[in-house]
Amino acid sequence: GRSYCVRTQRMLNQCLESLVQKVQSGVVINFEKSGPDPAPIGEDGLVDSSRPINSFASQPWHSCHKLIYVRPNPKTGVPVGHWPIPESFWPDQNSPTLPPRTAHPVVRFSCVDCEPMVIDKLPFDKYELEPSPLTQYILERKSPHTCWQVFVSSSGKYSELGHPFGYLKASTTLTCVNLFVMPYNYPALLPLL
Repeated sequence: GRSYCVRTQRMLNQCLESLVQKVQSGVVINFEKSGPDPAPIGEDGLVDSSRPINSFASQPWHSCHKLIYVRPNPKTGVPVGHWPIPESFWPDQNSPTLPPRTAHPVVRFSCVDCEPMVIDKLPFDKYELEPSPLTQYILERKSPHTCWQVFVSSSGKYSELGHPFGYLKASTTLTCVNLFVMPYNYPALLPLL
């Protein structure tokens, strides 16, 4: 935190300018690990099966309450998104009201290495994650060609975890981690398209 003691109009302008520079446009998300930890990776970048996996000890990267940066379109100044983060319930026509929800979506990620999927002419949204223990852990794995799928619990009709709506992936240069948001259940949709 930071406090300002404003005594003059000039100081007020300086304080406002200082605050504007610190504001990041984005959305806060709760990232939670789902399922077992990934296999440890050795110095050569390959899976190291000699090191034990301790899936039960809680690590700082298992749960992060962090910002995803929503960058405005350089031409219009307005952020553009194509796909929503799913709701944590299946719509019910008989329900007169929507169920309550948390202010920040709870996005669960699976630590199973998957192939990142994109196809021509189908848009996707790409958001950079604020640095955190989770981004540090993903970057240390040095696997920019694999990704971890993301889910919202109870978003599917018949399964507790629901279907994936995107994935977390390290940038090719290993400088940041991005959340790719795709159409809901994209692994089934993309091959059909």
